[in-house]
Amino acid sequence: MVIRKELKNATFEYNEEKKIFTIMEADGFNGYIELNKIYAFSFMRFVIRMAQRNWLKNADSFNKTEELLDSIEEEEDDPNQLELFN
Repeated sequence: MVIRKELKNATFEYNEEKKIFTIMEADGFNGYIELNKIYAFSFMRFVIRMAQRNWLKNADSFNKTEELLDSIEEEEDDPNQLELFN
């Protein structure tokens, strides 16, 4: 059985009988890479690590932004601040 996913600029294909993962350019076989199951697994681990790295990097910046907003709110609600009246 062959599993195929076609995108705008590339096509991904996995042949279960031959245990080969292929990445092709959209216009045909001008450029393609064939990976056996071990290299395909290593490639997928690499992709997952990069995705997690980028995801966690975005989560850290989001947490820092929330911490900054929380500290600003705390400064505004500080009871030791002087109030100015007109």
